[in-house]
Amino acid sequence: RASRSKNAEAFLNNKSTKQQKEDMIMKKEYMYAGTSVLCFGTVATASKLLMNQLDAVYVLAFSFLAAMLFLGIYNWKKGYLHELRELSRKTVIRMVVIGSLGVFFYNYFLLLGTARLEAQTAFVINELWPALIILFSWWILGEKMNIGKAAAVVFSFLGILVVTTDGKLTEFAVGDAKGILFALLAAVCYGLYCTLNKRESYDKNLSVMVSYVAGTVTAFILILIQGKIEAPTLSQTAGMIWNGVICNALPYLTWALALDLGNTAVIANLAYLTPFVSLLCTHFVLGEKITVFSVLGLVLIVTGIAIQMLVNKKIGKNSCRARILR
Repeated sequence: RASRSKNAEAFLNNKSTKQQKEDMIMKKEYMYAGTSVLCFGTVATASKLLMNQLDAVYVLAFSFLAAMLFLGIYNWKKGYLHELRELSRKTVIRMVVIGSLGVFFYNYFLLLGTARLEAQTAFVINELWPALIILFSWWILGEKMNIGKAAAVVFSFLGILVVTTDGKLTEFAVGDAKGILFALLAAVCYGLYCTLNKRESYDKNLSVMVSYVAGTVTAFILILIQGKIEAPTLSQTAGMIWNGVICNALPYLTWALALDLGNTAVIANLAYLTPFVSLLCTHFVLGEKITVFSVLGLVLIVTGIAIQMLVNKKIGKNSCRARILR
């Protein structure tokens, strides 16, 4: 009896220790995911503030430089940089080309769109990218279309129409056409980036860093061509560091860590809190009034995504950040 009692006690202690470890891991995964959501939620606000003072390419150059250094230091500390030597030239070229869509061109068009539109409008339009992944995957990769995917696409485009026309769907009187086009192009670039990344087997963590290196070089070359070389002010430098590290490098990294630790399906769902966080940031920091149409459009987009996830029973598969950094 004494032996059985000790065995039972040991079993309970082991079970308790295991539960504590699982709880600790769960806290970490939500902490990392929450950090990503909060950081990504500041993108629209930071972009608007920077574009009120600086040129888009100038913003990208210094922001990407900050992101590149941050990711470079992280990969160096983790001992991942040596893996770059093992990559073939073709692989590096694919990383640069595909990465340019999701880093340079995506951010460039998003900045241009944000400069012409209210930050919340630009960001809501940008949320079209999950629906575009569905369309591009069907068109480019030959993936099958189903009711859930079709619903996501229809709801997303309906949401964009509500936002861009301020609810006047019958009149179709859009606001700043160029601003809307730039925001849409940003979504197209990100959707293509995610779609093309589906068929790549290279390390996505290294590919993101390579993308920022290529983006930094490209942006600085364009600055030299334009002849717009001037030292930024202290506040502008701080803003571009924030944009590079907090809006780009850090959330990608913490998202990857969250997905490594936890349930990808559950964690991926948290990505759809980002646009709502963004609305709050634009309201409290920029003083933008949260319009009924922005909220309605966003709800339609998220509803479409939710329907797709429920139908497919593969929650999180269309979250680009969930997939490419897993």
